[in-house]
Amino acid sequence: MSRFSQFKWILCAGLLFQQSVAFARISIEPFVSISSTKQIKPDKAGSNKSDSTSGAATETETIKQRTTYGLRATVGLSKLFKFQLGVGQNELTTTSKTSAAVDDYGEIDFEKDLDMDTSDPEKEVTIKETQRKASAVLAIDPSFSIFILRAKAGVIATQRLFSKEADGQEPISFESPITYKPTCGAGAGVKLGRAMYFLAEYSLFLYKFPEKSPFEREVSVSYGIRF
Repeated sequence: MSRFSQFKWILCAGLLFQQSVAFARISIEPFVSISSTKQIKPDKAGSNKSDSTSGAATETETIKQRTTYGLRATVGLSKLFKFQLGVGQNELTTTSKTSAAVDDYGEIDFEKDLDMDTSDPEKEVTIKETQRKASAVLAIDPSFSIFILRAKAGVIATQRLFSKEADGQEPISFESPITYKPTCGAGAGVKLGRAMYFLAEYSLFLYKFPEKSPFEREVSVSYGIRF
C-alpha cells in the first residue's frame, strides 16, 4: 500500500472517530416534574348500586399531583437519536376516611397490604407514599438553530414505599414490588449556548392499557449541560 493510500485511510479513520465522539456527547439534565394521576372508580361503599334518579352506577373521580425531583443522563447515538437514563423520587401524604382510601393505580390493596381496619368507614387514616423511579428512554432529538425538539418512548420502573398511621393502631410500612410500564412523550426547548439548554416535556403513562383509567400525565422542566 502506498504512503498516499495509508494517509487516506488514516485521515478517514480520524474523521470517523471525531464524528463518533461528537455523536457520543453526554448531557446531564437535573429536572423537576409535576405528574397528575387521574383515577375513575365505582363508589367503594356500593359499587353495584345505581343512582336512584339516573339508573347509572355512581363513580368517583380523583386527581392527585406529585412533584418529582431527579437527574437524567443522555448519550448521543447519532445526530438524531439519543439514549437516556434517569432517576427521580417523589413523596405524597394524604389523609382521608378509610372508606375513600383506595390506591390511585389499582395496584395495592390497602386493607390487605397496609392492614387497614375498615370497620369504621368514617375513621381517618394517613398514608404516606414515596415513589422511586428509574427510566430508560430512546429519544429523537433534532435541533434547529437555537431550538430543540424531542420525541421519546421507553420504559419506567417504579418502586413504591408506604407508611400508614391511624388512631389506635400501630404504624404500618409496606414496600411494593418494582413495576415496569411503557412511557412516551414529546418536548421542546431552547439552547442557552453551545453546551447548555432548557427543555420542557410532556409525558404520558397508561398503567392498564388499553383501559383508559388509571393513567398519569407529567410535565417536566430540565436544565441540560453537554460535555
